[in-house]
Amino acid sequence: MQAGREPSNVIGAATAGGEGMAFEFVRWRGGAAASEAWTRSDLARAVCRAGGAIASRTAAGDRVVVAAPPGLGFVAAFLGCLAAGRIAVPAQFPATARARETVARLVAVTGATLTVTEAAEGPEIAPVAPAPEDIAYLQFTSGSTQAPRGAVITHGALAANLAVIADAWVLGPNDRGVFWLPTFHDMGLVGAILTPLVCGFPATLMHPAAFLQRPARWLDLIAARRATFSGAPNFAYDLCIERAEIDASRDLSSWRVAVNGAEPVSAATLRRFAARFARCGFRAEALSPGYGLAESVLFATARRSDGADGHAEENPVSCGPPGRGVVVRIVDETRGVRMPDGAEGAIWLAGPSLASGYWNAPEDDTFGARLPGEPHAFLRTGDIGFLRNGELHVSGRARDTIVRAGRKTHAADIEHAIAARLAGRSAAFAAGERLVIVHELPAGAPAHSARAAIADALGAEFELVADEISFVAPGGVRITASGKIARAATRAAWLARDLTPARQP
Repeated sequence: MQAGREPSNVIGAATAGGEGMAFEFVRWRGGAAASEAWTRSDLARAVCRAGGAIASRTAAGDRVVVAAPPGLGFVAAFLGCLAAGRIAVPAQFPATARARETVARLVAVTGATLTVTEAAEGPEIAPVAPAPEDIAYLQFTSGSTQAPRGAVITHGALAANLAVIADAWVLGPNDRGVFWLPTFHDMGLVGAILTPLVCGFPATLMHPAAFLQRPARWLDLIAARRATFSGAPNFAYDLCIERAEIDASRDLSSWRVAVNGAEPVSAATLRRFAARFARCGFRAEALSPGYGLAESVLFATARRSDGADGHAEENPVSCGPPGRGVVVRIVDETRGVRMPDGAEGAIWLAGPSLASGYWNAPEDDTFGARLPGEPHAFLRTGDIGFLRNGELHVSGRARDTIVRAGRKTHAADIEHAIAARLAGRSAAFAAGERLVIVHELPAGAPAHSARAAIADALGAEFELVADEISFVAPGGVRITASGKIARAATRAAWLARDLTPARQP
């Protein structure tokens, strides 16, 4: 890091000061809400003091696992790492045995010299001025299990992606955000914390558990704070449809950009959410499906919030055009050639906001892929989809494609078809040549009618027959911390016969 260089846009925004509100954190106790808010000057002091405490215990370039609970302490600790010139490793607060194992694994994988579970205060530091190629943080993907992979996010890639996000949704100081997303995942970290910070608008945060306990809290905060920018994975919109009551006093008309990303987007969910909350002033055109992944910092493509109704019948849903500077190619990986418009293949990305690789994995072939006649090095995302009229449609994960009788069916499509006929969470996956469905069945629910509903969904939609349907107790289908179906983990538990069967009447 050279003297005289300007701090990155993230560090500069975090330490600039000012009297406008930066962040608010709302928590509920006994049904009553209480909040804590920081101005930009409060944030600058907290970041510099947290950075001072971290700097006093580590050396430049050290990895620091930031495992503070959701809240302002996490914000200060993460930004303090960057301001001190350390490499942050965002992680879940180690409140459970599984979370403690995850944190210990991240420490071992990264060689971290410090784990921060709360934002300690030390002497205020002078923020560092990193070069674009310097590493800001390591983003471990939500699907990481025994062999976690950390995407190496440089300051340059981070700044580039934040600029793309601001451009795509025309974000600026007049906006306001409300988010419940886990702060240690890319959507929560970049979308809910760093985007508002750099774009200059305040953000209200809440604990993910508070949302899961009562989804209406998210909507109520959006209405109360007159938020313009918020978002979540598709399942969160489904939860609101199912469990958030209609309140005539809840005014959602300010919600300008409602991002739906981080997992396959359901056209049915978009339609149902828009219809249900239209009575609260929500506008269907605010819905903005998008596509991205940790290996591209966060954002790759998105539909601007100006026309969801026109795409409501598509399957898969359009996730919009690439952001400015993002290159999307659909590739036949067997032949190594680009696919024409409308043809399905592997999704490859290029552009200035890609991760520089995985931590300590120089032989990984995810990065640096090449196409004939293309000057870019590409990221092989592992997802499949197609481009139509310049807009990306994501079909699913390559490894979640089930092949039967020469036909390919995406696991997410099977799960959505079952969900349309049957309550409860499902995971669909292949086990060798067999198609397996694991479905959560409430205690005492009749298995015979659930089995018939699943058979009907598979037959009517895909002309498929499941080789095995396993009914498990609620919670049996594994999910990631961000709420996505963890098919690989569910499959591993099924193979190990480590799933609790549903109680039959």
